[in-house]
Amino acid sequence: MGTGTAASQWGGPGVAVAIFRIMFGLLYLDMALQKAPWKNFGWLQGFIYTEIKNPTFGFYKAFLEGVVLPYFPLFGWLTFLTELALGVALVLGALTLLAGVGGALWQLNIAMGAFSVPNEWPWVWVLLIAPQLVFAATRAGRTLGVDRLLLEQCRSVRAAGRACWLEKIV
Repeated sequence: MGTGTAASQWGGPGVAVAIFRIMFGLLYLDMALQKAPWKNFGWLQGFIYTEIKNPTFGFYKAFLEGVVLPYFPLFGWLTFLTELALGVALVLGALTLLAGVGGALWQLNIAMGAFSVPNEWPWVWVLLIAPQLVFAATRAGRTLGVDRLLLEQCRSVRAAGRACWLEKIV
């Protein structure tokens, strides 16, 4: 998808998926900023306590109580940096295969704790996971993204008779 000429970037379903990818990236950036370190990680700790009070899985509750809460500043930073990195990658269309798979796994992780939280709509997790798998499967960064430039660079490297490992992940 989106691997033809520069003009082909603007036609077909690839553009719609690319725009959706960019919007999803903006969503991640918004979520990261809501939980920024300079905001004491925002509402994150309160939500973790809510997940503990309404566990979906006992092992996950034990993980939150025994590992995450005692080291909350570390996990707050990890959450902020993960969501920031996913947002930047999706907005720029850079390493979209990794960002899509990583983002889907990130949301699955959150869903494991939040699925039984009152007033959380269970289908939201499908709606947060599935698009990211689509971004990965369609290599959505090859349309209106940095991945397209990386792929073109790899083609130049291959034309010179050398291998380009990056081609496998863009």
